[in-house]
Amino acid sequence: MKIDWASLGLVALTTVGVAVVIVGLYSVGVLAMTSGDRRGLAQPTSAARNFGYVCFGLCAAIVLYGFYLLIPWLH
Repeated sequence: MKIDWASLGLVALTTVGVAVVIVGLYSVGVLAMTSGDRRGLAQPTSAARNFGYVCFGLCAAIVLYGFYLLIPWLH
């Protein structure tokens, strides 16, 4: 058995990179959804709320794409 270390390293770097992107997007989404509390407003503005929804949607899209790549039945 021979291990292709270059491919293993590429998979590891891609995994870490995508994990950082997902966590970052989710954090920015949470920050956007709670941005009204910092300025003394009761609720975030509609633009901030919509941006938060976009961030959450991108997180969901990345996760669903990962499922698509993992489950052979889907492709």
